[in-house]
Amino acid sequence: MRTTTLWAALTTAVLALPVSAQAADHESAQPRAATVKLRSDHWEARVVALTNQRREANGRKPLKAASCPDRYAEPWARHLATTRVLVHQDLTPMLSCPHTSYAGENIAYGYETPRELVSAWMHSPGHRANILRRHFHRIGVSGWRATDGTTYATQDFVG
Repeated sequence: MRTTTLWAALTTAVLALPVSAQAADHESAQPRAATVKLRSDHWEARVVALTNQRREANGRKPLKAASCPDRYAEPWARHLATTRVLVHQDLTPMLSCPHTSYAGENIAYGYETPRELVSAWMHSPGHRANILRRHFHRIGVSGWRATDGTTYATQDFVG
């Protein structure tokens, strides 16, 4: 019997754009019925590439974009953009990804370019720890634009 380490609950981090002009209260926002829009595959690939540049600059191996963590990142980022409420999903189901004992997540809103997003995550201790964690080997990334134009992003890590 394999023992699975539940690191998941300890590796989540939230980042919101520190601008007073952002929507006043994302925590209490009501769900929106309007359509949200997926950011491009290029946008998501750029987030992965910039994340890997930061890992390599810090002596870590690059993460491989993988379908299993992406299956969790995509619907969650869409959910965040639809509800405009920044909250983590339960990471325990990610432990069912093949060869996975660890799971982590970074979420954010308000950063429009991949460079701004990854830079902000790297300047936040919890997000930086997830990006640089040695146990993580695979990543899923998603970005969705809310009806007000704000981008919500999710990075899901497994290892």
